[in-house]
Amino acid sequence: MAKKPKILDRTRIIQSIILCLVIAYTTKYIFGGALMYHFAISAGYGIAFTIANITISNAYPHRPVGRNIILATLIGMPFGTINMLLCIYFYKGIWKIGAIMPILIVTMAIAVFIAYFFIARERANRAESELKDIQLRQAEQEKALINSQLRNLQGQMEPHFLFNTLANIQILIETDAAKAKKLLGKITELLRASLKQQRKDTITLSDELKLLDSYLAIQQIRLSERMGYSISLDDSVSPQTLVPPFLIQPAVENAVVHGIEPSIKGGHVHLHFSRNNNVITVEVSDNGIGFNEASKGNGLSMKNVRQRLSVLYGEHGKLELIPHSDGGFTTRISILCAH
Repeated sequence: MAKKPKILDRTRIIQSIILCLVIAYTTKYIFGGALMYHFAISAGYGIAFTIANITISNAYPHRPVGRNIILATLIGMPFGTINMLLCIYFYKGIWKIGAIMPILIVTMAIAVFIAYFFIARERANRAESELKDIQLRQAEQEKALINSQLRNLQGQMEPHFLFNTLANIQILIETDAAKAKKLLGKITELLRASLKQQRKDTITLSDELKLLDSYLAIQQIRLSERMGYSISLDDSVSPQTLVPPFLIQPAVENAVVHGIEPSIKGGHVHLHFSRNNNVITVEVSDNGIGFNEASKGNGLSMKNVRQRLSVLYGEHGKLELIPHSDGGFTTRISILCAH
């Protein structure tokens, strides 16, 4: 649906006043007389053209802009001319048509210029509006593509992770039934939390923490206690804060799979959430083997996280990979609070 022009548009009013002043100075220079006299005449034409243009554009929003403006000029001319006659009569006491013909000819020429000016301006405004619409659609499409890629990645990760976990459960049933039962409970919690995330643009931090806790608990059992983990939130961070789903999990998985699991001695993963003004910062730290080709962000998951941050938050979304001098690394994710 085409947008109706605004009657009280500050830019439109300022441009019209400036244009009427330019015309007034021009006619004053040609014919002489007081500036306010010439401004009253030019403003009469300007007001008549503007009102006619707004009325016609509202009535026929789908008609070409140039045609509407030409029609508005033709309709506005008689009203502007009547105003001019009244101004001449009250200022000079003249009511003879012959005495006003030179001014009328110049005014008609100026009216053509006004029509051209408004046509050019409306076309420029429409082109700018269409460009913004195109850019907005491209941004939305890019955002949808990134979310689709991440959902596909999540879909690829979950079956692989699920099959490995079920295989571990099958082994533990014969060797450690209690641990198998615990692992089965955690995989159930993980699947329940994961299903809750599906088809949502944002979820509460509380729901995200349930998924992360279940994932880390499963990995802790699977690695035979070689891995410990902890999660902490500053008092400034509300569990009801809205965050994009599947944004933190790839960093956690990166720390476990590429940092702790390859280490002979194992290690510890710590998640810390803090808030500074309207920015939430998540730090995923481990003391594993440190940087390798997967943990440097070359993996598909971390590339997609970086891309997703850029699409969702622009320069306000950051992903930093910080090495530790004594081994391990920290993945720091910064995002704007959803509320």
